[in-house]
Amino acid sequence: MSRIHRLDSIVRDQIAAGEVVERPASVVKELVENSLDAGAHRIHIRLIEGGHSLIEVSDDGSGIDPDDLPLAMARHATSKISELSDLDSSPWLGFRGEALAAIAAVSQVRLSSRTALDTVGHELNVEGGVSGTTKLVAMAPGTTVRVTNLFYNTPARLKSQKSPGAETGWIQHLTEHLAVSRFDVGFLVEQMDKVLLKTAAQSDPLHTLYQLYGREVADSLLPVDQTGITGIRISGWIAPAHLHRGTRHAQSLYVNHRWVTNWVLRQAVEEAFRPQVPDRRFPLFWLWLDLPPVSVDPNVHPTKAEVRIDRERQVAALLYRAVQDVLTTKSPASGLSIEPDRARDETAAYSQANWSLEPRTQGTNSADSDSRILHQEFLDLTPLAQWQSKYIIAQGPFGLYLIDQHAAHERLYYERFKREKGSTTIAQPLLVPHVMALNTTEWQTFVQYRHVFQEAGFDVTDAGGATIMVHAVPQGFKDLPNDPEMVRTVLESIIQGHAQYGHPVTWIEEPLFAMAACKAAIKAYRPMSHLEMRTLLQDMASLDDPRGCPHGRPTLIRLSLEEVDRRFGRKG
Repeated sequence: MSRIHRLDSIVRDQIAAGEVVERPASVVKELVENSLDAGAHRIHIRLIEGGHSLIEVSDDGSGIDPDDLPLAMARHATSKISELSDLDSSPWLGFRGEALAAIAAVSQVRLSSRTALDTVGHELNVEGGVSGTTKLVAMAPGTTVRVTNLFYNTPARLKSQKSPGAETGWIQHLTEHLAVSRFDVGFLVEQMDKVLLKTAAQSDPLHTLYQLYGREVADSLLPVDQTGITGIRISGWIAPAHLHRGTRHAQSLYVNHRWVTNWVLRQAVEEAFRPQVPDRRFPLFWLWLDLPPVSVDPNVHPTKAEVRIDRERQVAALLYRAVQDVLTTKSPASGLSIEPDRARDETAAYSQANWSLEPRTQGTNSADSDSRILHQEFLDLTPLAQWQSKYIIAQGPFGLYLIDQHAAHERLYYERFKREKGSTTIAQPLLVPHVMALNTTEWQTFVQYRHVFQEAGFDVTDAGGATIMVHAVPQGFKDLPNDPEMVRTVLESIIQGHAQYGHPVTWIEEPLFAMAACKAAIKAYRPMSHLEMRTLLQDMASLDDPRGCPHGRPTLIRLSLEEVDRRFGRKG
């Protein structure tokens, strides 16, 4: 007796749907890509409960012919390719003809569409992969796909879904990437009639980046535009290294105008930033790679989120050099800078420095230190020079020292914040409220933990959409440069998982102090005067632990005279 049998077509479709439809965001991605392929200029996304109850995507694209509606819901039915070789030059985001069929297999779908040549639209209902009959419907030209009760007939998949809040955040995140890629299309995302994301069709992606990420980011972006001898073009924008974030949400890579996830390429970009970005922090970038179509295979992943690239390592190397060239040009590092303590207008230098090292003489202390001398060896150091505008070279009785100026000053601020933490929960009003655009994950985190900000000494209100307004910051941080951005620091701390440890105000302190210190400290590639170097070394003598920054990096390296003699082949 035969034990092998063919699966029912509905069961086959439900199993296959699991490869394409993983979560509500997967549905949104497939439907939006269909809208873009249809030439839409405006796309409206409506959600209920993060897409679990309702996902509705409407567009003003070319629409679907009434006779094609049933076929559009069938598996492997498409108007975009006819044979395998078409993939070598296909401009379409979707091409398999699986999306609508996969979605309909695990939900209830209502597909409504009207072409420009028709005077009325047509509507088709599909439930669990079973199609009904078409009927007439009044609508404007375009297509609307309404998906309800996602995974209602696949209990295991339904049980494994994330919360509505998490799913809403991911859909916003996804839409941000798509909106930047297709800046010529207007996007609107709503949930329960509340606008979560809105962009207008633009002629320049910079305008879309401004709408999504705010003025501070958009006004500081550095353009990237290089074409290699192989014809590969790399273009787009990167943010200066000091605007690093605690997550990778503000990173987009587009290969032939398709948003993709590629860890090799992403790592190449991050490696170019490595010397200037602290550990566990991530740069911001939006980069387009234009490659010969025959060198890109978009057919390696069911959701087309990943692509295979010929000579991927060579492409990554080109990407690394393109980003590094821009960073080097915009932030040139000086060489060995030996500057005597001569009479010049030091006061002007300090007023422009945005950091708290005051010129002082031996035996006095700056505002960042107290009267304790815990590490006498730092008072015995003599600064000789600044190397590459990043490191202080100093000599002392125990050898030669290399001091990381950012790490050392970061430690200085960190201990100051810890000493003054009693004032951190006292709100200090800002003269001018600060408007801040949040990314998807930051917005969802703010909504969930907004009470934490009030307890920690912030006054933050919802300004509509994914935008907030900062009215006051904790008094202990009132003198920091760009102090309202401390709100983002708190959000990043929550996102990174610190919230699971004790009361929020308690666990905020350590990461907030560390991140605030990083933002406040002098940065790499900032030239220092001889007097500033000496002051920083003297202040390190009063620190509880001057050996490392709050993120764990060392502040200094010591080379003993014996080690130097040995390397030069001397015996004394």
